[in-house]
Amino acid sequence: PYDMVSSAEAKKEYFLTARDLATLFYEPVGGGFLPGLISTGPPTKWYAHSHLVNLSLRKHGTAGVVKKLEARNKRDEKKRMKEEEAEQARQRLMTAASTSTADGAAAATATTMKASASDTQEVKRLREGLLKMAKQNMGFEMSGAPKNWKIEVPGISKATFAALMGRPTDVDLESFVKNGAYYKEKYEASKLFRTDEAQLTKDFNRECVTQNIGPYVSVRYKPSTMELSVSGYAEMYATMSYRLFG
Repeated sequence: PYDMVSSAEAKKEYFLTARDLATLFYEPVGGGFLPGLISTGPPTKWYAHSHLVNLSLRKHGTAGVVKKLEARNKRDEKKRMKEEEAEQARQRLMTAASTSTADGAAAATATTMKASASDTQEVKRLREGLLKMAKQNMGFEMSGAPKNWKIEVPGISKATFAALMGRPTDVDLESFVKNGAYYKEKYEASKLFRTDEAQLTKDFNRECVTQNIGPYVSVRYKPSTMELSVSGYAEMYATMSYRLFG
């Protein structure tokens, strides 16, 4: 229902914690089992909007809630401005790429591409390594649901990160949004790993299921320490009929 809120949104939008929510009545949604008694995980918890408002006001008071809303609005506005600046930088990159030949910079462009050939191979190996590690980290929660995965890689330069994200000329990362010490983007898995969907799967033959890497992954990069991390989730489905006998 439109007046019900998920636990994740409840904590974010009403300034509450998991301990706060434990005091409220909730409606379970989802969960259950696939054919063959494979768990899809526990149900999610949904809360009534009116209950969340009352709890937030009791915890923070009217003035406290107003103060938190104002602070969040300032953060959102600052984030919006950073996103606009990054988008403008992306547009400049696209314009420069499309006009480089017309401006008589073809020779310089060719020289740059030749010089960065080894970087291209480096990024290719990085993509392959990331996909391999992502598959190694796929598995199951105690409930039987597919678990989220995360991989971390040290020693990644700005140029390598930019190339990994499909913007090899943006070595200063002007087209990326920086939040604190990190650049973070939601990115299509197929583009990050540069492969088709068939390669984004892992078969679990004993469990008779296949897990697919979700369509989007979260990519985070910290230039001060040259640390790259990629995290994501998996979708699961049965791959064969179950034989209970023989």
